[in-house]
Amino acid sequence: MKQPQVEPLSGGAYRVTFTVAAEKIEADSIGRERAVPMNDLVDVGVFTGPSVDGNPGQPLYLQKHRIRSGTQTITVTVPRAPTRVAIDPHHKLIERKLSFDTSTNNVVEIARSSGTPR
Repeated sequence: MKQPQVEPLSGGAYRVTFTVAAEKIEADSIGRERAVPMNDLVDVGVFTGPSVDGNPGQPLYLQKHRIRSGTQTITVTVPRAPTRVAIDPHHKLIERKLSFDTSTNNVVEIARSSGTPR
C-alpha cells in the first residue's frame, strides 16, 4: 500500500485516499503456485489512536470493499483525524511471508505531512 493522502474537510472530517496492489496465488497439492484473478470482499479500515498488540487502533471506518487483482484506489471519509490505514486489519486472509520477514504491508501509518494534525 502506498502512503495515504489525507485531506481535511469542513466540520472536522477527513477524506482519506490510498492505493493498494493486490494479487491472489493458489497452490496445488504439491506446492506449485499460480496466479488467479482476485475479486474478493476484504476489510478496509482507517484507524486512530495507538496501535497495541497487533490491533491497529480505534476504528474510524471498517467496511468490506471489493478488491480485485492489480492496483486500485480507495477513498473514504472519516469523522476525525486518522493515524493509519489497513487492508485486512484483523488478518482474516492467509498471507505468504518469508520466515525472516516480520513486517506487514497491510497497515500504513499516516505521515504527519499528509494533512492530519497529531
